[in-house]
Amino acid sequence: MLCDTKQREYSRTEVARHDNAESLWVVRGNQVFDLTLFHTDHPGGSDMLMQFAGQDITEVMRDSSIHAHALQAYRVLRDFYIGEVTADDRRTIPLAKDSSRDEMECVEDEKFLDLRKPLFMQMWRSKFTKDFYIREVHKAHHLPGPAVFFSNSILETFTRTPWWVIPVYWMPIMVTLLVLGIKYEPVNVLFVGFVFGLISWTLLEYSMHRFVFHYDENIPEGTLAQVAHFLLHGVHHYLPMDPLRLVMPPALSTFLALNILAILSCIFTPGMLHAVAAGLITGYVLYDECHYWLHHGSTSNKQLTQLKTYHLRHHYKDFKAGFGITSDFWDKIFGTEFATPE
Repeated sequence: MLCDTKQREYSRTEVARHDNAESLWVVRGNQVFDLTLFHTDHPGGSDMLMQFAGQDITEVMRDSSIHAHALQAYRVLRDFYIGEVTADDRRTIPLAKDSSRDEMECVEDEKFLDLRKPLFMQMWRSKFTKDFYIREVHKAHHLPGPAVFFSNSILETFTRTPWWVIPVYWMPIMVTLLVLGIKYEPVNVLFVGFVFGLISWTLLEYSMHRFVFHYDENIPEGTLAQVAHFLLHGVHHYLPMDPLRLVMPPALSTFLALNILAILSCIFTPGMLHAVAAGLITGYVLYDECHYWLHHGSTSNKQLTQLKTYHLRHHYKDFKAGFGITSDFWDKIFGTEFATPE
């Protein structure tokens, strides 16, 4: 936060020396920002940000032909403020077209959560209205490391899930299901069930993201509903680049899986049930690993870059559209694509 940072001054020449991945500074307006810990998480890709390392990005951020920046981007940028440009290097900054205020002035002061303190008890003791909570939780923030949920270290451990835990936990279960399924059905039948489960996951992924994780405005008033929403998915929109809260903790995914398995057991016979469940689990693992990569990975592949841009647009520009993670197929089918092309 600007008001919480001890103000320092830097010349533009000094800023220009910080022009690499090890130390990446930029000037925006007459303010200096250190993006060293952010450039790999930049929604437009690290390479795009590296082009302007050490430079003034005021007009770059306004240029939609380079990379369109919404007000959300200025909010994230503010988290990396380190000081001001020296008096003799200050410039008069023209306002953007059709604007009466500078973009940074449009970023409201934080009235939601203090990221320097454990988040859970702040939510538990909060008295936010539903409308205020939904609006604020979808304003992305960025921290250099994982946020703290609990002051208790043991409880905190259970809120953090590295990306590799998902395949390590779920793939043995998937293999076990297929091995058990062979006792009931031949391999060719299991293959059909597995593929069916794998494909079905894409619809389940979309449905859960849209109707469960983004219940949003439909949650009832009250702190308990907000806490539940925050733990389930809200925190991911509030801190979309938190590396230890991008994949679902096994305790939560196991609970959801058992409920899904109970429904499947009413539809499929043994053998086919095992195969479909194994396919769903495989789809889930691929989804969670893909989701992590969409936030922290980079590639020169055009299709994967488009998929990454599509998902990050859901976070930074319009959380009410773009619910597909591994594909935009179901968004096209159900009409939940973004209203305008990127």
